[in-house]
Amino acid sequence: MSQIIGNRAAWVKEKGARPLEVGPGPIPNPAENEVVIQVAYTAINPVDVITQESPVIELPYPFILGEDVSGTVVALGSGVTRFKVGQRVTGHCDGLVTKKATNAAFQLYATCLELLVCHLPDSVPLVNAAVLPLAVSTAATGLFSVLKMPFPALNPQSTLHKILIWGGSSSVGSCAIQLAIAAGFNVVTTASSRNQAYVKSLGAQHVFEHDDPEVIKKITAILQPGDLVFDCIGSDDVREICTEILQQIGGGTLPTVRWFTPSETGNVKVEFVMGLVPGLVDTNIGDAVWGNYITKALELGKFQAKPDPYVIEGGLEKLQDGLDMLKRGVSAQKIVVEIARAA
Repeated sequence: MSQIIGNRAAWVKEKGARPLEVGPGPIPNPAENEVVIQVAYTAINPVDVITQESPVIELPYPFILGEDVSGTVVALGSGVTRFKVGQRVTGHCDGLVTKKATNAAFQLYATCLELLVCHLPDSVPLVNAAVLPLAVSTAATGLFSVLKMPFPALNPQSTLHKILIWGGSSSVGSCAIQLAIAAGFNVVTTASSRNQAYVKSLGAQHVFEHDDPEVIKKITAILQPGDLVFDCIGSDDVREICTEILQQIGGGTLPTVRWFTPSETGNVKVEFVMGLVPGLVDTNIGDAVWGNYITKALELGKFQAKPDPYVIEGGLEKLQDGLDMLKRGVSAQKIVVEIARAA
């Protein structure tokens, strides 16, 4: 293992504290199934904003946030077989589950499960790859764990079914569109008028404006019993709309990306999507998506690292700016902070 003698991190010093405070970070010591990544870029996710301001779980403070990293492998656990030092990778950090500071992204060196890391082809810049990890894992959980869809393939067989992905221009929605197509489904999605061309470029066949007063009527006109629905926004109003659509086509399970206690409304069961399922609960999904699909699909151009990054330069000290920007809202972009130019 490479010797890492110094680390720095952006800390949440206590519950609700802001801004993040940059200081010495934990020295990584990977478990046998972990990979240490020198972080070049990290992306900002809604869960980071929520966890800084009003976490829904108990955390040991001071705490480091962050799930998404891209960079270079610098150390390996004794049991790691898929990677070697020096490779360009992107990875999903699971610190919100392990509650270990080393397993977070907002630092110079981040430690990830081997199962949630993928090698990057030369055609994919590190800055673009940083948008993927949590979004891919969350989309994969909704599609392959909750909805039980077939795993993605480079040359999928059509299932003749459709899936409605509400919020196709979001980070999770962008990945869900592509993974659903790779599972053999035809994709119906929603987007604003300015983002419709974008979601079509990802492969969506049918696109509807999310704020159209007749959107429910229009969508249910092309869906059939047995088709699926995935709420990639998670707000109360979107969850209600998706529930109504699913009810009208015969019911089923509705995955949603924001925390929501599992519930049933008539013939619809609403289930929260936990993005770390592929790594910690159903490792078959981790193998199928991260291990066997993403790298090859990126290399062949069958999966795009989308949405595009909105890049903030300046290192760890700029992470709070990224959190604040996300809180104000972005569309069809993901905020990415450059952590180290040389990584």
